[in-house]
Amino acid sequence: MKLKWTLFTGIILLAIGIILRVNTDLGYQPILFIIVGVLLKTYYIISKAKSGEYRPGYELIILFLGLLLLFLGIYFRSQELSFISSFLVVCGIVFKVVFIILFIVNIRFHRKVLE
Repeated sequence: MKLKWTLFTGIILLAIGIILRVNTDLGYQPILFIIVGVLLKTYYIISKAKSGEYRPGYELIILFLGLLLLFLGIYFRSQELSFISSFLVVCGIVFKVVFIILFIVNIRFHRKVLE
């Protein structure tokens, strides 16, 4: 099943939403881009799990920790704690990148097993 378009579209929409959120004063539009991007990426992960190409493991814990750190960093930014918020956001992004790498490794491993 070729669903990579959902993954890439989700990543692009997420990046556009983040760029718009940081660089413009738009209200809800950047958040809408971010939400749709996250939903497309989530759909991709769930479809891979249903097809058997991906078996969820400990990397999901890394993803949830990354999301938690990212959201805490965003929250602390609104509380005028810039150092803590920057640190948490960077750590959250690092955790999310580690998840992506482990996700790709997991899919490639299961693809080789299925062949």
